Amino acid sequence: MNLSNPTRFRRTVAGSAMIAAPLVFVVAEILHARFESDAARQLDAIAADTGRWYAAHALLLTSLVLALPAFFGLVHLLEQKRPLLGNLGLIAFVPGLVALAAVVGVELVAWQMAQPDRDRAEMISLWESTAENAGIVPLILVVLLFPIAWLLAGIGLYAARLVPTWSAALVGLAQLVGFSGELSGGPKWLAVAAQVAFAIGLIPIGVRILRQSDASWEAPRIAGEPPLAPA
Repeated sequence: MNLSNPTRFRRTVAGSAMIAAPLVFVVAEILHARFESDAARQLDAIAADTGRWYAAHALLLTSLVLALPAFFGLVHLLEQKRPLLGNLGLIAFVPGLVALAAVVGVELVAWQMAQPDRDRAEMISLWESTAENAGIVPLILVVLLFPIAWLLAGIGLYAARLVPTWSAALVGLAQLVGFSGELSGGPKWLAVAAQVAFAIGLIPIGVRILRQSDASWEAPRIAGEPPLAPA
């Protein structure tokens, strides 16, 4: 495979990211401890296995890096038939991604707070002033743009008839369900199931992109044809 060809490189990166990103999301979600509304319980959950907490967030950062070319690939698919939805999704995706990465960074600080050599009372107070401070609310609101971006992309895929309905639905709704469950203190299995559903919806699209020709991938720019044959 000659990746010096820019078209092939973009297509390969986008397709591969659509396969890898959701798989990493699933593993990260499985490793991630359940969110607790109480600071003491949250630090206790982290302290039970600090290595697991660190691994979960390292994988989350990796998945966010992979999500970037994956989402750009979806925007490329939509640029001929549903460019507005693709571009609106991109406008929501970028700040949502940045805000989510910032939240992951804050939670990595909690990994250090939960270390056994720290003063527990001081760390609980610090986490309360950090995670439960009203100042973090705007950051959480921006984070919600991340699942909204996938929702817009899913709607675009459905409207353009580029993928099966079930695939577009899973891409569009899975992240929204997962984030809503996490923020509302829902069961852990719901968050994991949402990421599994996201993978089931997105991976087949990535596989199709890897199998198509470079000419088909560039079709919207050169021939006015959709880059994936209508499903």
